[in-house]
Amino acid sequence: MIEQQWHVVIQGKGQGPFPLLTVQSMIKEGKVSKDALVWMPTMAAWTCWREVPAFAFLATAEKQPEALSQNPIPANRIEPSAARTPLKIPFEMIPNNFWDYLSFKRMITPKLVNIFFWIGTIISVVIGLGLFIISLANINSEGILIGFLTMLLGPLVIRIYCELIIVFFMINETLTDISKTLEQKK
Repeated sequence: MIEQQWHVVIQGKGQGPFPLLTVQSMIKEGKVSKDALVWMPTMAAWTCWREVPAFAFLATAEKQPEALSQNPIPANRIEPSAARTPLKIPFEMIPNNFWDYLSFKRMITPKLVNIFFWIGTIISVVIGLGLFIISLANINSEGILIGFLTMLLGPLVIRIYCELIIVFFMINETLTDISKTLEQKK
């Protein structure tokens, strides 16, 4: 199996590629800022590491202070700071990436395009195969050719259509990322 190779923005500069475990240890050690972007060749755009499943769990993992790790609190005693934790309002409790979908900051259509591609491919192959078999039974050479071309070219046409849709959404996400970067620099 080929190991995933990640690129990371550290101190404003893209660095890498690094193996997954190396990037995870860099995050644990604090070498990567909490808003740093990561990318790998299978991703459409650079994304904050806290939104990437391979690293998101590290955002919730809190390091224990030295004093606590040496003198653990007994199970029957409640830590005073935990008792004073303020309640969060409901919108703060929603994960950022889910809230982005609800507020239309992230698009859901690119994910649906993948489903549309597979459904379209299956329908195209089934229709082409059905036409091929019926034409074969009736000895209709024109129907056999059309059925064969439907099975062959149908998925290709659907794939090209889906890729064009994804390109439009990638442009949108890239422009959004540029806008966020420019706002952060102000």
